[in-house]
Amino acid sequence: MDASYVGNSLRFGYGQNYDINAVRPLTTWTPQGGAVQRFRDPTTAAGFYSTNLIRSMVGLNGFGAVPLWTYNGTNNYHALQVQLNRRFGKLQWNANYTWSRTTVYEIGQGTQWVDNNLMKNVVNRPHAVNFNMGYELPKGSNLWSNWFTKAAFDGWKVNGNGAIFSGTPYSVGCGAINQPAGYWTGTPTGGIPFRCQMGNDLYLPAGQFPSRTEDPKLQVPFNQANFVLPAIDSLGIGNTPPTLRYGPGLFNLDLSMAKQFQLGKVETRTLEVRAETFNTLNHFNPNNPNTGLTYNFTTGAQTNASFGTIGGAQVQARRVILSMRIRF
Repeated sequence: MDASYVGNSLRFGYGQNYDINAVRPLTTWTPQGGAVQRFRDPTTAAGFYSTNLIRSMVGLNGFGAVPLWTYNGTNNYHALQVQLNRRFGKLQWNANYTWSRTTVYEIGQGTQWVDNNLMKNVVNRPHAVNFNMGYELPKGSNLWSNWFTKAAFDGWKVNGNGAIFSGTPYSVGCGAINQPAGYWTGTPTGGIPFRCQMGNDLYLPAGQFPSRTEDPKLQVPFNQANFVLPAIDSLGIGNTPPTLRYGPGLFNLDLSMAKQFQLGKVETRTLEVRAETFNTLNHFNPNNPNTGLTYNFTTGAQTNASFGTIGGAQVQARRVILSMRIRF
C-alpha cells in the first residue's frame, strides 16, 4: 500500500489579459436613467454605437481592445492518493483512490471590474476510484489431459478495469431575452459573470419534477421558481455560486478474455482470440441535468422546457467486440 499527499499551486501565472481600453460598467446604461443617449445609434431602433466607437468616446481615441498581459493566474490542487497492489499466484490487481479538490480563479477579459474571489470555482470530481486486474484461468487439462483440452481450455486470461467516480460540479445559470439595451452591465465589452439570484427552496416538494412529460428518473427536482434574474443594480451578478451541486456519479467496468493458439512449430506464429466488453454491466451513467434558465424579460416567462432534465449518458451502452489476430 502507498499513501501520499499530492498538491500543487500556481501563483502569479502568466497568460491572463485585461483590456485597458475596455468600457467601464454603467457607462452606456445606468439603473437610474436607463440607456445613456450619448451612446445611442440614431440609425437603429434600440441599439448603441459599435463597441470600438464607444471605446474611442470614453477611452483611447482610435484604438480597439488594448490587451494588458498579466501575472494573475491562480489555481491550486490538493489530494489524498492511496494505492493498493497485490499479486499472488495467477491473480494480480491494483486499486487506487483519490480524494481531491481543484480550485481555479477564472480571471480574464472584463473581470477587472469584480473581486477576484467572485471568479473562484471548484472544477473537479472530489472522489475517484480506479482498479484493474489480471487472472490466468485454471487449466482445463488438469481435469482431463489430452491434446484437445490443452488446445481449447488452457492458457485463457481474463483482464478487467473499472472506475467509480463522484459527479462533476455544476450550477444553475440564467439568461434573458428581450431585456432593455445595455441592461445590467452598461458596457459593451462584457466579461462580467452573469448569475441567477437564488432563494432557499432549491428543490421541489416530494413527487414533483420540472417537466410533466419527461421520465421522472431522468430529472432533478430543481425548483425553477427559486431562481430569478439578478436585480437591476447588481451588474447581473446574482448570488448563485459557480458550483452549486455535484452531478451523478459514474461506475464502469470493462472486461476481456483472450487466449493464444500456437500455429505450427514456429513459436512466433500465433492466433489470438479475444472477447472484450465495455460497460460490461450496461450500467446507466447519466450526464448532469440541463440547468440553463432563459427568461423573457418582458413577460417573465421561462422558455427552456428542458430545464432539470437529463439528456444523455457519460458512458455509452454495453459494447461487445470479438476479434482474432494472427501473428507471424
